[in-house]
Amino acid sequence: MADCKQNKKVRQKEIPKGKSIVQSENPEQYYMQSPAWTFANADKERWPFSKEHIGECIWSEIIPGLKAMESQTWAEILVKGKKRNHSINLNDLNKIARDRLAEMYIEAESIISLRLSGNHRLYGYISGRVFNILWYDNNHGDNDECVCRARLKHT
Repeated sequence: MADCKQNKKVRQKEIPKGKSIVQSENPEQYYMQSPAWTFANADKERWPFSKEHIGECIWSEIIPGLKAMESQTWAEILVKGKKRNHSINLNDLNKIARDRLAEMYIEAESIISLRLSGNHRLYGYISGRVFNILWYDNNHGDNDECVCRARLKHT
């Protein structure tokens, strides 16, 4: 009554035309590379890279911090130094920061925070091995003015 379907073979008239999608590189290959920086997408309105907002910190803190990180790989920066430098879920960002990302047409899965000193951070996203710097936050902490609020424990 019922035919045995175990021996049934699927026949294909021809192989579908079109390009096959093949991943040519390991998506985590950048971990083994040293970082590069770009300021091309830096926000000009909120937490900007401007003389008024940064002042002399560019020479005393930002440039030396970036130079020091250039001698490391992304694995050393983000994995070994995960207490200082780490990715942040977009939902954990300040609402102003999330809105700025949308206004700037930036669709990142997460934002990376690089710690320069106590409460000074660089925020951006990685594309390949290049860190696209978005913001310089000189007031990181438990406040509503920073890019990503750091909730103090036991308060």
